Amino acid sequence: MNTQSTFAQNPGNDQTTEETPRARYGVPKNSTAFEMLFETAAGHLHTDQLHYLARMGEEAKLQAESLSSGLMTLGCLINEAEPLTEPSQQSVAEILWGLSSRLDNIGGLIALAGNARDELGQREAKAGAK
Repeated sequence: MNTQSTFAQNPGNDQTTEETPRARYGVPKNSTAFEMLFETAAGHLHTDQLHYLARMGEEAKLQAESLSSGLMTLGCLINEAEPLTEPSQQSVAEILWGLSSRLDNIGGLIALAGNARDELGQREAKAGAK
């Protein structure tokens, strides 16, 4: 786990210095929220809660598989369908924003699981040192 809080200096700073669509529209990242909450709560979580969070990688895997399956189904439907009328720019943007959000959630869950495992490791090392 990152021991120096990146949020203490700039809470919620999930943007890079480069211009991104997310920065342009002011959309916060879910994965940044997960990290911010974990950094704040980590020292107060019970070991069983950390074990639970450490398993969030399993949830991320299930979400990634679900997303992959859904995209494969959509691709097959589009491939087999009658020629489609051109989707509107807005509908394509909404689909891509939704996919981006799902992938951000998956990345956040993976990071959360790793942070929880790191915290557990640090606690075990401290307990072993006593």
